[in-house]
Formats: sequence, structure tokens, C-alpha cells
Amino acid sequence: MYDVYYTTGGGPWVNAGTDLWVNDFLENVVPHLKVRPVLLIHRTKPKGFEDFEFPIETHWQGDNVGEFEKICDEARRINILHGHYTPMKAIVNNKDKIHSNILHNSVDHILKSQAGTDARIGWHPWLDSKWEMDVNEWATHSIWVGLFDILIKNEVINNYYEFKHNLPLSKSNTIGFAARCEGRKNPHYLENLKCFIFTNSFEFNTFWKNGVGGNYDKAKIYHYYGNFKDKFYDMDWGISHSAFTSEPFGYGIFEAVDRGKLPILHSTWCKDFEYPYRVSSKKEFIDIYNKVCNDTYETKNYWFNKIKNYMIDNYSNKQLWIDSLLNIYNI
Repeated sequence: MYDVYYTTGGGPWVNAGTDLWVNDFLENVVPHLKVRPVLLIHRTKPKGFEDFEFPIETHWQGDNVGEFEKICDEARRINILHGHYTPMKAIVNNKDKIHSNILHNSVDHILKSQAGTDARIGWHPWLDSKWEMDVNEWATHSIWVGLFDILIKNEVINNYYEFKHNLPLSKSNTIGFAARCEGRKNPHYLENLKCFIFTNSFEFNTFWKNGVGGNYDKAKIYHYYGNFKDKFYDMDWGISHSAFTSEPFGYGIFEAVDRGKLPILHSTWCKDFEYPYRVSSKKEFIDIYNKVCNDTYETKNYWFNKIKNYMIDNYSNKQLWIDSLLNIYNI
């Protein structure tokens, strides 16, 4: 007897916060599961990681599609750690076995996040709102990790962030952007600004620089490689463009603060928390950035410490996160 834990990434494939979540699950939750877990990754194994060792039995869909689907068919339960946002045969054929589904974002919120904004494109690939609704109807437990309310019925198990760097606030007023470049991350706010950008450079240049025709001549763009992250954060920048629309949790926001960067937030993120550096448009972003530059270091440091303490007080309980998930998986 075994339970399937189905995901789209993790292990050596880390492209988003969802993949970090999966790796955290493998390290901290898996050792306490009562029924044998089998990890299924619905993706082709990335080149160069053939020898990567997972802590549990793992299968990549691209290695053997038939075997992948057979493992789903013969499982006791299926737990979706992070699913594709469009219909998948392995899930449809086993909808009666779906014990849990982790909601890392709400497709409905993503699709609506660019409506009425100043973004010239709303690029969000492979999203199907009906599919999200179907999966959550099939699942016995729908678990929402985010910090705002969504329309889908759910049980809330918020993500957590473990502060490891605890760097003091940088004195630099240069902006940095470390995120994917999809529409709701609002990379267009950085047009005509001196800044450092750490993202998928191919997608950024295709959609935002060449496609839309934005002016990023003052930006230094670095392609995202996991082993370059420390070097990027060590560069001389101190203001983080963290103004992401409908950001469910925001690992990148937490990490920016952990590494001594002052975030400019979107007006929708943890909106009950009092914070002066919030925006909801490109114009507001420019205005707030100028305000940040003109504020004294003491003022900025006050708000930096206030948001850091808020994060630690509310979203750093690792054991609570582990126990809450085990209460679902070990039922």
C-alpha cells in the first residue's frame, strides 16, 4: 500500500516558490508519514541531474508515461502537492482518490489580477479556472497556503519562512527584482529605472523588452540560475520591487527582508499590516520609490524592522506547518 504525492517540480527543479514548498515537504514532512509515500513529478527530468537522490521513491513522468499513470491507478490515495493549471489525464482518471490538493495560488485571482491595471500585457501561461474548481471539488481536503481569502472552499495552512541571514538594512537606494516575470509580478514598474533584475532573461526579453517594447536600458538583467542567487543578493542594491499583485505568500518578499532589502509592497499584500511603502500602479511605484530615496535611513530602518518582526511573529512557525500537514496526510 502506498500514497502518491503528485507535483510539477521539486528536487533539482526549482523554478518557483511551489518547488521550494515541495522540497520543504520532502525534508520535514515525509519522515513522519505513516503510509509509504511515492513522489510523482509530472515533468521531464532536467538534464544534468540524473544522479540527484530523493529521500523517497520518485518517478518522472517524462521517463515513462505509462508507468507514471499506472502508479497513480494503483495508489491508495493521491495528494497533490502542486498540480498543473490545466487538465491532466493521471488526475482525471483517479479523481475519486484525491485526498488533498495544495492551493498555492488562485487561478481566478491570477486571471483577474491584470484587469484594469497599467500593464500592457497580462502574461499568465496555461491557466484553466474550471480545472482548478473541478480538482478542488474532487479533493477531500483543499489546503490554501496564502495570506488572503479566496472563493474556493479550503482549509488554511499558511506557508512559513525561516529567517537564516538576518542581515541589517542596506543603505543602497538601488532597486532589485528577484522574481518570475509573469504579468502579476509587474516587472513593467521598472521601466526607465536603474535596477538589477534576476529572472528568466529569455522570457523577460521576449515579452517585456522586445514584445511590449519597454525601455530597460538602465537595468542590468541576470538570468536566473539557482547557484547565482547569493551573488545577486550580495550586489549593491537595497530596495526590493516586491509589489506583486495577488501574491499568495511571497517567499521572495520574505527573503528580500531576510537579506537586508526594504520591500515596496503591493497594496493587496497583507493589507491589514500598516506599511507606508505600498503601490497598486506604475505611477504609484515611481512616487513611492522617490519617497523611499528621500526618507532617512532611520525612517526606513524603522519600517524594515517592523515588517521583519511582523513576518517572524506570524509566519515563522515551522513545527505548526509540519503538524498541520501531518494531520491531513496521516488521517
